[in-house]
Amino acid sequence: MKIFRPQSLLAASVVGAMLISGSARADEVLRVTNAEVTVNCPLTIGGSFDAKTSALNGSVTPDGSGALKGAFAVDLMKLETGISLRDRHLRNNYLEVQKGADFAVAKMEDIKIQKLAGKTTFSGKLMLHGQQRDITGTADLQQDGKGYRVDATFPIQISAFQIPEPTYLGVGVSDQINVHVVLTAAPSAPRPTATTGAPGSK
Repeated sequence: MKIFRPQSLLAASVVGAMLISGSARADEVLRVTNAEVTVNCPLTIGGSFDAKTSALNGSVTPDGSGALKGAFAVDLMKLETGISLRDRHLRNNYLEVQKGADFAVAKMEDIKIQKLAGKTTFSGKLMLHGQQRDITGTADLQQDGKGYRVDATFPIQISAFQIPEPTYLGVGVSDQINVHVVLTAAPSAPRPTATTGAPGSK
């Protein structure tokens, strides 16, 4: 029979404390610090193009069940495909961003990623073009300091969001497009406390 020495118990306690302090606590809100959204649009004649933006904000929160919850918003006015004319067509003719906030911003809500580390699945709701639909996809999570790096992919059907069938110079976009989101979320930096000068100072 093995006998556990007090030194061993102490070492185990120290290691456990380090692991706990080095990761986000349950119910601690982690803000998105940087992100990249890539929408891959396959063409009906073959090939594809990407629309990209880094204009994503939001937060994720670890919960007591070992999952990650989150909500995000993407500014569709800042989607860029590399061709300015195609960008204007995308925003004005198909996403119809001029119709208001429900069209100019895509919202991902009720996001639940099933695990806090490694490859997993997620589910949520996407509000796009004034329509809300359920989404599911895959994700890869890695701990990054006290926060997380999330690499997620999910498909959407253009027709499900009542978006007019996109065409550019007579070439159409397939109904299914794929969204790839890479983001890093971390605890908010504490606000600096105000300091006062010494008595009598000016």
